[in-house]
Amino acid sequence: MKRPDLVVGGALVMSLPMLPGLLHGTLPVTDALLRFLIALFVAFVAGRILSTVFVRYSNEARRAEIMRKLDQARQGTAGEGGPDDPSGATSDIFGSDGVNQR
Repeated sequence: MKRPDLVVGGALVMSLPMLPGLLHGTLPVTDALLRFLIALFVAFVAGRILSTVFVRYSNEARRAEIMRKLDQARQGTAGEGGPDDPSGATSDIFGSDGVNQR
């Protein structure tokens, strides 16, 4: 887990409804602590699930991007100046030997 502070923050948010009872003395401190620990566990599990989902989708997107670039390289189209390829910006000005063609 990369952000344990978010887990503790989530547990605090889940524990906020018990605050008035704790402050007025109608809720014992031990019960409040037990509820906070349960909220901390629930927030930890939810954080792990979300983290796993984000990592899985990130890895799939990264793998797809690598495969796309490998396919372009195999077809010989890598570096020909696509819209998101900064190396292609000079390919229309300079020839393959680096001499200005304009």
